[in-house]
Amino acid sequence: MGRLGQQLVRDDRKALIEALTRAYADEWYAHYNYFFVSKTISGPDSPAVSQVLRRKSDRALIHAERLAERIIALGGAPVPKLTDLSKDATDKPFKLPDNVRDIDGALKAVLDAERTSIRTYRALSEKIREKDSVTQALAVELFREAVEGEEEIERLLGEPAPEMDGR
Repeated sequence: MGRLGQQLVRDDRKALIEALTRAYADEWYAHYNYFFVSKTISGPDSPAVSQVLRRKSDRALIHAERLAERIIALGGAPVPKLTDLSKDATDKPFKLPDNVRDIDGALKAVLDAERTSIRTYRALSEKIREKDSVTQALAVELFREAVEGEEEIERLLGEPAPEMDGR
């Protein structure tokens, strides 16, 4: 990012980098969790669900990459070690069911993660409105994808799932 671009966001740059880093860590966790579930679920519907989850895993990794690029452009650095991601991620566990054959339970955990993304990107977009158009455009795009992801998982479940609180 050039000097003028950095000057335009300088007052909020540290807080913005922290918010982007949290989203970055969340996307890495989403990537891993979606990939893990895609490989471990079983049952009659598992091939189709596995394919959806693998695609979502790939998208989460792309999101992490885009967030890292923005963090760097703002003068920050992405989390250097995977083991440090938990320090920056949203304090919300991915609640998988005990039984890997429980596809609905796994989908509800994924849905909960999508809803966390919706909240994260909406808050980020609102926080930087009229302060950093580039980051806001990224946040709005990732928000849109999370909303679409929520709809997709709800369709797979056959009805809107109840809100989960991550506790």
